[in-house]
Order: sequence, then structure tokens, then C-alpha cells
Amino acid sequence: MTHERSLKSTNNKCSITQPKPTHKPFRTRTSTSTRPKKVPTAIDRISLLPDHVLHHILSFLPLKQAGRTSILSPRWRHVWASLQRLTFYKDELVKFGLERFITYVNAALPYRPKQDFQIFKTFLFSTSPTHLATSTRWITHAVNNDVRVLYIIIQGGNVILPRPVLTSKSLQELALFSFPSVKIITPSIMSLSQLKILSLQRMEINSAFLEKIISGCPRLEHLNLHYCGITFFRVHSMMLRKLVMENCTIRTKRENKFYICTPNLVHLHFNQGCGTLTHHEKLNQMFELDVPNLKSLILGGNWVASYPDVVPFFLQHSPMLEKLTLICFQNPGELNEMKSLGASTNSSFQCQNLNSVEIICHESDKRILHLTKVLKKNGISNLNLTQDYSSIENDCLKMLYDVWYWINVWINQMITRKHTQRRSRFRLL
Repeated sequence: MTHERSLKSTNNKCSITQPKPTHKPFRTRTSTSTRPKKVPTAIDRISLLPDHVLHHILSFLPLKQAGRTSILSPRWRHVWASLQRLTFYKDELVKFGLERFITYVNAALPYRPKQDFQIFKTFLFSTSPTHLATSTRWITHAVNNDVRVLYIIIQGGNVILPRPVLTSKSLQELALFSFPSVKIITPSIMSLSQLKILSLQRMEINSAFLEKIISGCPRLEHLNLHYCGITFFRVHSMMLRKLVMENCTIRTKRENKFYICTPNLVHLHFNQGCGTLTHHEKLNQMFELDVPNLKSLILGGNWVASYPDVVPFFLQHSPMLEKLTLICFQNPGELNEMKSLGASTNSSFQCQNLNSVEIICHESDKRILHLTKVLKKNGISNLNLTQDYSSIENDCLKMLYDVWYWINVWINQMITRKHTQRRSRFRLL
């Protein structure tokens, strides 16, 4: 027994243990096409741009599309809220209609914090007290945010401008437009210490309002008047450098209708109709000029060639003139007649610096021959005759566009009224 046990023990010691298999079980390889790829995270480089660059990009978009960018991210919400150029203008009003336009502006303005506005363009509706109060609130909001450039289209009748507009300390450019013409009621206070550019279009302006402008705007440099009705034009300013009067109508027949005393005036654009000159016998009763430093002069109208005394009269009062442009309009069917205002026959002048004279006229206008003789007689031989009607065509296109625009506004207002009447009827039913 003991011998058998010893044999078993020896057999157990001598037995070699079988090694375990080292190979791994076969695994099927998955195709690389089904394996998910790591997508690199995109970097939003546009959002990393500075605010002023993004504001410049959004300025090329319509305001409604620019507002839609606010849903992209908090960054773009801040960019939209801090946008410094807001234009609620003609296209939006024609597209939306009056009621939707008011709702649209009311929804866009409250989300804006206290900031400096650069440009703000909107309407001032005087058609009803409610619309007047709403649009006045928009303009006041812009003025309280130190707007620098303000464009206002006035729709309705006679209007009093909001008081903050007339007492702004940050406003540098102000433009007022209307169609048809409206009357600006003369304000009691007008103090625009920083205003440099003022543009008025289709406004009925009395002499008191014009004097308020000159006295209340000590830094005014550019004054632009287009299609305005003026009772009496009197400008006395030491700061004014550019004066534009285009197709303005004078409502009175009193003497010295145009009194321009601006020693530092550099550019004068005077484009008037023939009716401006027919009520006076002498030019010195019509004009009183003090423009010794004038360098650029534009005279336009059908009276430029019809009255040969006018051009020498202006040149006699502008000895430092360097550039002269004469736009000689000719109405359809108008005779090529030369007229006289009874002024002195002295047509001599001295403009030693005058080196550029351009005459825009019709090729068949016989009045130009006498005008060129007067200029050549005073030593001006370098004359550039241009047969161009682009200025007339542009004026006609502007008029047609304004008429088309206001017709669309009227149609949209009628449509909205009909919709509101229908809704009220359905509610009653």
C-alpha cells in the first residue's frame, strides 16, 4: 500500500501540466466605413469680430433681416441691441402698412439699452393724435440716446417738432422731409449747439423760423433747401460755408427777397424757376449779396440764359470764384428770347481765379451765344459746353418716385382700414 502510494505521488510529480491555449478567439473586423468619425468642432470666426465691424456688416441688410440675427446666439443678440444705425423708413412703411409699421417699430426699440445712436431715420405721423404721440416717442428715444444724424419724414398737416429735437446737444445733422408740403410751426426755443448740416425738403418756412435756425445753430455750416416755400429769405451767418437752394418758391413780393450775408460761404447752389425774377425791375432789389470768399457757384433755371444781367451780377459779388456752373433750362415750347431786368448795363467783373466754367444747355438754345460773349468779353475763354439733361431727368424721376411712394402709402392705409372694418363687423356678428 505504501509502495502504491509512493508510486502515485511520484507519478503526480512527474506529470507535466498542459499549457493553456494562448490564442485569442477569432473576432470579425468591422468595416471602417461604419466606424464613427470624429468631426472637428467649427470655430465661429464671424462672431469673434469686434462690434463695430459687425455693425458695419449689418448696415448692408434691411433692418428686419438684421434683427433676425439676434436669435443666433447671445453674442448676436448683443450686436443687434447695440446697433447704432436704425432706419425705419419708406420701404418698411410701404411693405407693412401704417399699423404694422408702428407695431414693428414699437417692438424693435424697447430692447435697446442706453447707448449712442449714430443714425436714426423714421417718420413723424401727424395724421392723428395717437400716431403723433407714438412717433414722437420714437424720436425722443433717439434724441435721449445722443443721436448724431436724424432723418424725419413728416406725414400729415402742420406740425410742431418735438422739443427734444430742437434742444439736442449731440445732434450734428438734421433732415426734415415731407410730401406734400407741410408747415413747420415756429418753435419758441431752438438751441442746437452742435448742428452742422440742416436739410429741409418740401417745407413751408416763414422768415421767423429761418431766423430761429440761424440764431439757434451757431455752428451751422451746410444749409440745404429743396422745394421749400419761403416767405422771405434772409441769411446772416459767419459760419455758413455751403448754401443750396433748389426749386424753392418765394411767397411774397417784397423787396430784397434774397439777402445772403455770409462772408465765409464757399459753395452756393441757386437753382430757381423763372418766376422768381419776374416781379422785380432791378437785380439790386431782388438780391443783396455779401459772399467775398465764394469759390464754387451753381446757377440753374430757365432764367440763367433769358436774363443776361444775372450772371455778371453774381460774378461781380464773388471775386474769389474758382468754379462756375450754369444750368440753362429750356421749357418745352419756350421762345429763345432775351429779357432785361433793368439793371445797369455794366456787365464787367473780375474773377482772376476762375479757371473752370461749365454751361449745361440744349444744343438749339440760341440764348447761349450772348451768354458766352459776355464771359469772353471779361477774359474767360475756357468754356465747356455740355449738352446734358441728366439733372432734369433726375428731378423728374425724384418727383415720380415721391408720387408713387405716397400713392402706395395711401393705398396701404385704405387696405388696413377696410381690414379693420371687416374685423369689427365679424366681431359684432
